[in-house]
Amino acid sequence: MPRQYSYTGAAPFPRLRRLVCSIHYPFGDDLVLFRSNAATLELLKLTLTRDLALALLRHSVFTPTSHPKLQCVMLKPPPGIMQVNYVDGLETMQLMLDIAPGAAVRKISDWNLDPPPPPVLSLLSKHPSLQVLALPGLRLSIWNAMTLIQSLPLLSDLHAKAPTLSPMPSGVTKRKLIAYVSSNYSPMGTRFRCWHFGDDDLKYLKGAVIPFLLLALACPNFDYAAIVHYQREMFAELLEKVINMATYKKHAPRLRRLLFNRPE
Repeated sequence: MPRQYSYTGAAPFPRLRRLVCSIHYPFGDDLVLFRSNAATLELLKLTLTRDLALALLRHSVFTPTSHPKLQCVMLKPPPGIMQVNYVDGLETMQLMLDIAPGAAVRKISDWNLDPPPPPVLSLLSKHPSLQVLALPGLRLSIWNAMTLIQSLPLLSDLHAKAPTLSPMPSGVTKRKLIAYVSSNYSPMGTRFRCWHFGDDDLKYLKGAVIPFLLLALACPNFDYAAIVHYQREMFAELLEKVINMATYKKHAPRLRRLLFNRPE
């Protein structure tokens, strides 16, 4: 158990702009680091244990209007825990999404939400100021992703695992996907430009090709699926192969923009 300290009544950082606590919060139930700096805090990077979450909630540290300058919020579970099922701690999950609702950048690591329950996507959609959303441990269906992007008008960058095509919309076959996306989503997400997904298993890379092409047809400025350098050429080949198929070929001028960052 990490040693915990207490500074009852103290406010040692009244003009704090950046608060980074990458290990267990060292002050127990004493929220000294958060005192008297709600008006100045701009960046928060925090390891959020359930106990800390409950303390923040109990003392109403974060309210919808409490931290007007807080623009970057990065949260993660305690070290040594690979994944945390926040569905079992709804208060913690809610807090992760409620801190600084006007922030432009939000990152939440190591969520064990596969697939994410509807309340999570619904709560995320209530952040219209989001420009960068990082959920690196989450794998979304392209349908959930498009609904999310559609609800966030300023979103430009999404960090998440490679998307899946399944579950397919009811009554929609693969031959009808383009028509379905055109009638239900396109055009949308005019600010959206990049999906960052790092490296991934080959089966997920193959499965992400059609989802990314559909997303490109829905989002007019989505031109970059960011992947680790040693998988770029292979993924570009997978994209090109599908673009040359009869179903997608007529959209090739638009879809080939995803290949602009292909290594020469």
